[in-house]
Amino acid sequence: MKTNILMKLASALTIMLASVAFAADSPTLVCGLTGKESKECCCEQKEVKLVCKHTGKVLDKCCCTTKE
Repeated sequence: MKTNILMKLASALTIMLASVAFAADSPTLVCGLTGKESKECCCEQKEVKLVCKHTGKVLDKCCCTTKE
């Protein structure tokens, strides 16, 4: 019984550490319209349109670039 609990805790800790490490390695993205930096793309698909979350502008392609 105690072994099961320890295994579950170890698994949860491993997943948590892996997600933190992945987030640290994620590139910083920059919105091409506002210059705001974020870890996630600011563009989202609404129906058949691509829209910038910051400006609400409808786009032909994603406006984000990676920070150098």
